[in-house]
Amino acid sequence: MLTRRLVRADRDVTVVGLGTRGLGGGLRGIEPEDVARVVPAAIELGCTLVDVSPAWSASLRVTGEAVRELRARDRVCVACHVPPLSARSSLEGAIAAAAPSPLVPSERSESKDARRRAPTAARAQPPGYVQQTVEDALRALRTEALSLAWLGGWRDAWLDEQVWPELLGTLLRLVREGKVLAWGVVAPDDAPGDAVRAVAEPWVAAVSARYSLFDRAAADELLPAAAKADVAVIAREPLARGALGGELGPTVRFPPEDERRTWSEPRLASIVPELARLAAFVTHTPPAAASTVAGRTLLENLRRGDDLTCATVAELALGFVIETPGVTAAIPGLRTIPHLAAALGAASAPPLPARLRAALDERRWGEGWYA
Repeated sequence: MLTRRLVRADRDVTVVGLGTRGLGGGLRGIEPEDVARVVPAAIELGCTLVDVSPAWSASLRVTGEAVRELRARDRVCVACHVPPLSARSSLEGAIAAAAPSPLVPSERSESKDARRRAPTAARAQPPGYVQQTVEDALRALRTEALSLAWLGGWRDAWLDEQVWPELLGTLLRLVREGKVLAWGVVAPDDAPGDAVRAVAEPWVAAVSARYSLFDRAAADELLPAAAKADVAVIAREPLARGALGGELGPTVRFPPEDERRTWSEPRLASIVPELARLAAFVTHTPPAAASTVAGRTLLENLRRGDDLTCATVAELALGFVIETPGVTAAIPGLRTIPHLAAALGAASAPPLPARLRAALDERRWGEGWYA
């Protein structure tokens, strides 16, 4: 399985990691026993990058158990998020009981839109909260150190805030104490370029950025800046939260606990023509491509070449991401063993042919889909 170097963290990781966002969510068709097998199966198949967060149900517990039972602490990079304090209501355990910082206004006094417009460091990542979250994550994982910790909600303006020296001091102290081996930042989805200053900071080893066939904004500024600074780029949502999996169409109904339940029928329908067009580059037509009249019309005129290297759209989409210059690894959210095996297979697949890569690059697939 192909690996790449996290230069500033001084370790290698597989180019396809495991995102655990959906683990333990009780999603329709996902049995608890299946969920419990995904993380250990990923490690046994050779995956050395696992992304976890206290805000994702069961991710810390399942990952910690798997790493211990397989004695994989030294070979698996567990990347743990420190979510913004605005996500506090979804955190588990002692984090929810942590005393709020005096710098943080009451969340009830602000609208959700106001918090989104001004995610200051003082509000999102007060130093005491960061310290508490790291320590609680270590206890939940039952480990001595986090291989990589993500500072969530990042904005470059944080570097100019009054609280920044204290926050930076907390980050560096956690490294000196051996509780965090390396720090990364999570670039904002709506403006990945707002992490360009961060990657020039000496304490930043990696940046997490949303990147897929449906969202290439990170390639404009962030990827080149990170490459210049030897900062690793971990692409999140490489399958666009399942939209590039090939099975989501307007007839899909998500269970109440699935975050995608708010996706409208028109939004789901807009995926279908894109899947139908992408079917020309793979051997298996994605099931959802025929779920609308627009999709079926495109499929009727489908012309495939005779040199196809990818079986599915998901495989194609992952290959596109991990072969993008500047991307170190991708972390799709995977909930079942079959999906896991298919995704990790992309880490061993041959490169996409130049002709195919050019065809994917020349079109803005899924334009506006995330809007």
